[in-house]
Amino acid sequence: MLRKSFVPMFMSLFITGITGAAFASPPASGHADTPERAAKLGETLSVLHAVGQWSINLSEMADKRAKSDLVKNYADAMARANSTTDTKLVSIAQRDGIDIVPLNPQTEEGRSLLDRIKAETVLLGSLEGDAFDKEYMTLVTNTQQSVIHVLETSKASTTDPEVKQWLGGMTTTVQNRLKTAQDILAKIYGDKI
Repeated sequence: MLRKSFVPMFMSLFITGITGAAFASPPASGHADTPERAAKLGETLSVLHAVGQWSINLSEMADKRAKSDLVKNYADAMARANSTTDTKLVSIAQRDGIDIVPLNPQTEEGRSLLDRIKAETVLLGSLEGDAFDKEYMTLVTNTQQSVIHVLETSKASTTDPEVKQWLGGMTTTVQNRLKTAQDILAKIYGDKI
């Protein structure tokens, strides 16, 4: 019954290749070694920021619509964690002179992610109770799998030691969140579909 919903989020977070993000100026501290890598980091950070904000909004929705205390508690923990993570993300961007920009609906990638965010929000907004719990946790687990891939790819391509360390730490964090989400998903489904 797991529906594959590739809406990366910082539910933790992120997809690569969003071309609507822009690198505004050369890195202030010289951490990113080329404009291309800095631009790629800017794209990734912009997506992570957008998805993190969306995750916080969905977590607030879960507080009102979820049936299971497991789901409500998980969503609350994600909202708090994502707020902290987003603060660190913005700090890294500012340190390197990278602008965090809104997703660009004029690009195919930006439009795709924005459309999926909107559609998932509408779908979850139409559900309550057990149906919400199952759909929300399915979205969370699918998204976190995508986020792990993006974090690993981004870590491999960056040369900045602080960014590399942050991406590695986030990978571990999201892997732990995924395990918790999968456990909750198994409990709320039980032996039902």
